[in-house]
Amino acid sequence: MGVFDFFKNKKDKPENNQPDLQLQAEIDRFENEIFATTARYISQPGVQVNIRARHKETNEVIPFAVGFPEQFNEWRTVQSLADRRGIIYRLLDSQIGNQLVLWQVMERFNDDRYSERALQIATEHKQEADEQDPDFWNALARTNFILTRYEEAERNCQKALELDSTSIRSKRILADTLHVMGKHDKAHELYQEILAEKLPKNQPANLPLQDLLGFDGDIVNSPIYAIGWLKSDENVTPGVWDWAVEEFYYSPHFRTEHAFYLIQNKEVMKGFAKLLHVSKEMPWFKDAVVNSYHIIEQLGLSDKMEDERTRLKGIMDIQNWN
Repeated sequence: MGVFDFFKNKKDKPENNQPDLQLQAEIDRFENEIFATTARYISQPGVQVNIRARHKETNEVIPFAVGFPEQFNEWRTVQSLADRRGIIYRLLDSQIGNQLVLWQVMERFNDDRYSERALQIATEHKQEADEQDPDFWNALARTNFILTRYEEAERNCQKALELDSTSIRSKRILADTLHVMGKHDKAHELYQEILAEKLPKNQPANLPLQDLLGFDGDIVNSPIYAIGWLKSDENVTPGVWDWAVEEFYYSPHFRTEHAFYLIQNKEVMKGFAKLLHVSKEMPWFKDAVVNSYHIIEQLGLSDKMEDERTRLKGIMDIQNWN
C-alpha cells in the first residue's frame, strides 16, 4: 500500500491496524526530521523555517510523505542519519534551494559529502559581491579544509577575518586548519576565544557534549576539536562516538578517527569497513587510503580483496603516498 493509498483508505476503516499506526509514526518522524534538518541545510543554527508541503492542485498543506513519496520511501529504508539527511537535502533543493545564496549552496554540498562539487560551484559562480562576503570565504575555507588543501583554507580564513574580525565561523575553521598543520598553540588560542564568547555565562558546568559540539548548539561545532575532546576522555562511551560521527559525517578527519577508535577497541572489521568506505568517498584523504591498504595486508586479505588493494595502491602511487 502506497502513502496515498494509506490516506485515501484511512477514513474507510473503523479502526487503524498496527501497520497503519506504524506508517503514521514514520510519516510524523519524516516530517519532524525535515524540520530539524532545515536549519542545517541553510547553515543557520537555531533558525526556524516555515516550510510546508502543499498539494499541487489545491495548495492545501499536506504531509511531506504525501508530497514526496519517492523520497519518503527511500528515507524509510535508511538507518544512517547522515544518509537520511542527504535524502532530505535533495527534497529541500526542490523546495527552497533557489533561495540559497552561493555560500549556502557550497555549505549544503560540503555537509552532504560533496566538497569537490562545492569547490566547482564556487569556481564557476563566484561574483564580485561574494568576494566581499566573509561567509563566502568561510564556506570556501571549509571546502578546502575538507579537501585537505590546508594552505588554501588558511588563506580563505584570513580573507574572511579581514572582512569580519569577529566571525566565529572563520575562527573555528582557522583553528581546525592550524591544528592539522601542526600549529597547535595558535589553534588552541582560537578555540579558547570561541569558548569564551559562545559559552553561556550562566550555563552550568555540566553542559551536554551534544550542545558543546553539535551544530544546533553552535558553540564549537568543530570535527577537530571534537576528536581531541573524545580521545582525551576515557569515560566517553561508544554511543557518544556514534552520535559525533553522524554529526561530523562530512569530515574525513573525524570518520577516520572513529574508524581508528573502533579498531583500537577490538572492533577491527567494523573499523576497517568504515575506513575503507572513507577511502572510496573521499580518496584524497591520505590516512584513510594508506591505512586501508596496509590493513588489507595485515589481515591477510590481499587475495580476497585484490580489487580494493589495487584501487588503493593506484591512489597511493598517483599521490606518492607510502
